Amino acid sequence: MTSIPHPPDPTTPRTRPAVLRRLERAELTTGAVMLTVIFALMLTQAVQRHLPLAGWVWTGELARYGLVWLTFSVAGYLVGRDEHITLKLVDFFLRGWALRAVWILANLVVAAVSAGLVVEAFALVFGGSPQTTPALGIPLSWTYVIPMIGLTLAGLRALANTLLPTPPALETPPREDDR
Repeated sequence: MTSIPHPPDPTTPRTRPAVLRRLERAELTTGAVMLTVIFALMLTQAVQRHLPLAGWVWTGELARYGLVWLTFSVAGYLVGRDEHITLKLVDFFLRGWALRAVWILANLVVAAVSAGLVVEAFALVFGGSPQTTPALGIPLSWTYVIPMIGLTLAGLRALANTLLPTPPALETPPREDDR
């Protein structure tokens, strides 16, 4: 006997399209690699302090740039999953179309701010500044490439969020008897 599949429950959140899932996986992998590189550089810098040899100055500089690059490389992931810094107060009081309107407005603001920052990053990357980093000696304009890409992805993910039927599952506020 064959079982008849139940129709999907409209209240359960739909899975994201395959393209977004792959993009999320790539962004998360990039963030994990960046975190590993930062850890390795900081460990190298700490070990060098206890050795009688001259240290590598570039490890600290690259670790600092790596922290900035980590922040911007996972910005799109956080925006796409609604895990970036937000005020969830409105989510507990509004329901239905009002919550959807706030969700769309918030994502449009994030997309607009990201677009403005991408324009400025584009000007820094392609502005042709002759400056280089102190220890590594790489052109300073190259250091803005990863933030430009990360902010572009964050803006695109914010625009994609406006097209999703519902925001991600809402958290429920803690009740008095849960303590």
